[in-house]
Amino acid sequence: MHFQWTSLALVAAAALQATTSQALPTNMISCLQAIKGKSYLITPSSSNYTKESLTENYLFNYKPQAIFHPATNNDVSAAIKCASAANVAIAPRSGGHSFEGYSAGGQDGSLIIDLNQFNQFSIDKKTNIATIGGGNRLGPTYAKLWANGQYLIPAGTCPTVGIGGHALGGGVGMTSRKYGVLSDNIVSMTVVDPSGAIKTASATENTDLYWALRGAGGGSFGVVTEFRIQAYKPPSKVTSMTLDFPLSKYSTILDAYAAFGATASEDLMAEMNLDTSGNMQVQVVYLGSKADANKAVAPLLKATGKPKSSDIREGKWIDAAVRFAWMQNSDLANPKAGDSNYAKGRSLVYRQALNKKEKDIIYKYLTAPPKGISAAYLIVDLWGGKINRPASESAFVHHGAVIGIEFVTEWGDAGTKPGKKACGPCQTWSLNFYKEMLAAYTKGQPIQAYQNYIDKDLPNSMDAYYGKALPRLKTIKKSVDPNNVFRFPQSIPLN
Repeated sequence: MHFQWTSLALVAAAALQATTSQALPTNMISCLQAIKGKSYLITPSSSNYTKESLTENYLFNYKPQAIFHPATNNDVSAAIKCASAANVAIAPRSGGHSFEGYSAGGQDGSLIIDLNQFNQFSIDKKTNIATIGGGNRLGPTYAKLWANGQYLIPAGTCPTVGIGGHALGGGVGMTSRKYGVLSDNIVSMTVVDPSGAIKTASATENTDLYWALRGAGGGSFGVVTEFRIQAYKPPSKVTSMTLDFPLSKYSTILDAYAAFGATASEDLMAEMNLDTSGNMQVQVVYLGSKADANKAVAPLLKATGKPKSSDIREGKWIDAAVRFAWMQNSDLANPKAGDSNYAKGRSLVYRQALNKKEKDIIYKYLTAPPKGISAAYLIVDLWGGKINRPASESAFVHHGAVIGIEFVTEWGDAGTKPGKKACGPCQTWSLNFYKEMLAAYTKGQPIQAYQNYIDKDLPNSMDAYYGKALPRLKTIKKSVDPNNVFRFPQSIPLN
């Protein structure tokens, strides 16, 4: 480093006592400016501050005190000490896709530590363990895995999502029924903790931190700058398919889909999309030939009846990844998002098939969308398989689920700029839809929701996301971050 931490921390501590709160950001920024090398700092006076402070969802427009782009672990450590001395909350950012804008702090006045310079990648071809920097996004990661030996990791479809938040919140993905969720495949991590210490978290080192980060690590315990993740060799043939059904058959198809997961081949992963245009589409990735894929989905189609249309393609794994990335371009290494700029997302995780009331609520809302939306849809992921048989215990508690549902409402379009007035009817419709689904959630079952689709409106959200893991998570939080440096509106609490 290029300066003395001890003296700087004393200066910062003195400033806390001797100055007003308005002077604190200047002190922290001065501290950050002393970090030299390839790291760089964005402040409110920077010309690109507005662009840098935005999340992927323009519904949120928080004002961070600064955005710091470290180049090394030591720079991350230095930045954490700067913020801690000034009592400024820290928000790590890998991709910026937090549903509630928590990658920008979820509140004004945080320090964003953006990992965009941590794009390192390598793979050990003896162990098939990939080393992936915390700033990599999924699309470029898939491209690197493929270019360096045709590997995959069991992660999601959206190519612009950062690997950091995705992996630390669980990471249900295209091959999770075969290989488990992404967090279950993390062999070890490099993490800079709230004291600024650079640590390895694994099954043998800092084991409590390793347990907590895999499932509840998105922004509560430190900055993960590097992952070591078990990668896999896909078969030479991989099949992708879309099966289209009319929404009018919603009850039969939802029942058949949920039941299908219990006996379906683990080489198969499926996602169902239902939307307000009257469509139901089942998207399938099968690790094998077209002929075997057709055999694998036959039990589902026997229960649902013939789809109104289908599109089945046999190719390589990378072809399926590109197909279901839904990009404006087909280059995974340089993905361009085409998402709406304003959205509200929520989730529920089910350990049983939907009951009649739940299915009827879905149909009622999808057939009566509000004015102003650009899209409103449900994504129903088929769980089961290796998702429900983790190799080790972690803070991800949703193993054993049948399906997970993501509820999304979007308004505006890709050209919309920040500052647009929020669509009140869109948000009211979304909230009422979700409230009815919560009320209908099977009696006797504690509500569960997927922490990667975090939602500030969910009652008792900590229990829904972390369940039985929550007491231990609080203990670990108090141990590693007693001053609550890593905090946002739904971070793991101290007590």
